Amino acid sequence: MSSTNKRITWVDIGKYICIMCVMMVHLESSTDFLEQFYLPFFLTMFFFLAGYVYRQPDSFKTHIIKKIKGLLVPWFIFSNLNILLSAVISLKGNRNITSELIWNLIQIRGRSDGLWFIAALFVTFIPFYFFMKLDNKKVAIVVSVLLVAVREAYLSLFPTDILPWGGRSLPWHIEYIPYAMIWMVLGYYFKNEWEAEFDKHDSLVFKVASGALYLILIFASGAIEKNTGYTLHVLPYITSVVGIVFVISICKLLKTNKYVSYVGANTLIYFALHGKLYAVIEKVLNSKFTGFYHTCLNNVLYSSVLCIAFALLLSVLLIVPAYVINRWLPWMVGRTKKR
Repeated sequence: MSSTNKRITWVDIGKYICIMCVMMVHLESSTDFLEQFYLPFFLTMFFFLAGYVYRQPDSFKTHIIKKIKGLLVPWFIFSNLNILLSAVISLKGNRNITSELIWNLIQIRGRSDGLWFIAALFVTFIPFYFFMKLDNKKVAIVVSVLLVAVREAYLSLFPTDILPWGGRSLPWHIEYIPYAMIWMVLGYYFKNEWEAEFDKHDSLVFKVASGALYLILIFASGAIEKNTGYTLHVLPYITSVVGIVFVISICKLLKTNKYVSYVGANTLIYFALHGKLYAVIEKVLNSKFTGFYHTCLNNVLYSSVLCIAFALLLSVLLIVPAYVINRWLPWMVGRTKKR
């Protein structure tokens, strides 16, 4: 989610698409119908793009300082700010702010970890540096796949009543590291090894075929789970890969504009701030436009359209705080002030 000095057009378009999906999935008006089309790819593609734009630094010290400034500091500022704002706005009432602040520092999935993705990305970048030091594509990919297998085994077999907070989540999202790592590794090697070959075959037929395959995998996954009650653990990864391939292909076709480029270049700010804004909007809708709003929520089509419209509205409204931060408070997102 961080910014680079030299923007890559299709990457910013891809980040725009992903952050729109993030905002949509958090809205009350989001529907299962809508989510089935973007849930398989939007977070994995964020990890993929983080690996794509990664440049191996000269030393781990340089690497970790950059990630502290660009990820850890923004996470700390915005995550705590969001919790404190909740106490002021009191949108949900009866909140134990002290407890939320403590859980935020521990970072257990589902426990006051609204900006978990930024924290998980920061933690994953630590071992990722050493993965890239291997300078061996096959070894990096094989080890990544093995770590994913270990993760799946852990999530399936580890007892849920051993850890004091219950469940299998680990502090600072350690269990997400293998999951994030595989996509970051693929993104890195796509940039450095495979993109030129991808572009040679990225025809209209390829776009249609990858899109059709993605839809088939989405509906196949749903049918298997519905009819058997089981989820094939490898199928979501395959679906994510095909989804990312399809979205990349579309991003390389689309033309950008200042709005899309700006949102795509500031996804960290959007991820950090959209929660409070949509909470205010939903509170107004629930109190002032109850009849209309709940009529829409009870209809899949209307609710889906409303969800997309709200996400677009959020993306426009958030341009203002994004501009303010970039103009006067760039240190909040690890950037330097423009002269």
